[in-house]
Amino acid sequence: MANIKVAYLNILGISLLAVSSENTSFPKYRLYDRDIGKLFKGTAFASPFVIYVDQEATTIYEIDRLIIPVGHNLNGLACSLRYSTDAFSGDDHEAVGWTQGDALLIDKTFTAQTKRYWKLNVTAPATIVELPEMFLSKIYTFERNPSYGSKVGKKKNISRNETQSGRVRRIKLGGPRLSVVYDLLILTAQKTSFEAWDAATEGTEYFYVWDENGIPYFMELLNDLDFTYKANGIWNAHLELLEVL
Repeated sequence: MANIKVAYLNILGISLLAVSSENTSFPKYRLYDRDIGKLFKGTAFASPFVIYVDQEATTIYEIDRLIIPVGHNLNGLACSLRYSTDAFSGDDHEAVGWTQGDALLIDKTFTAQTKRYWKLNVTAPATIVELPEMFLSKIYTFERNPSYGSKVGKKKNISRNETQSGRVRRIKLGGPRLSVVYDLLILTAQKTSFEAWDAATEGTEYFYVWDENGIPYFMELLNDLDFTYKANGIWNAHLELLEVL
């Protein structure tokens, strides 16, 4: 069983962002708006097509993960995530490179780097590049996994209506979503990390969770995060998480 991981800060949302071209009907802010059902699209072919990120000089965050959800059209294309200290004028390094083999979720891990400038290069696209999101983040790994008694299941997305005569009508509105309830006993260090996670998202932003099987899900926290003190620096934390489609 793997330790649960969370990625909650997407630097694209707090950085200067530039792209090779932008369709104003599918604007570049779609790359970080955390709505994976809506697309960013370019307007012209370029090789490489570039998504450029400048963290600017105030705070430069460490990065070790790239996630691009289902909905991209990068299948079959050579991609390279790169970083720099001087806007790629002389310092230009590859964090991770790959040829995308399918149209499924892209989840790339690489050696952590604290660099101001990042860019995704997509080589020789045959169609206009489109992505639902580009999530550049730092993974936080739980120091302790959930306690016994935690719950994992699927929440059905169904509207149920019962008539006065007792007949039931059901309408399927979408696919089922992963639903988890985690109870954890944690030490003060993990409590501090949870508080940083909660402060960064403020209950309004979705995030990625890699479950105990190492499978990534886009999720939201349903409950207010609070802690119950047990003894000797040990706290109880309760998390109610629901997958976002």
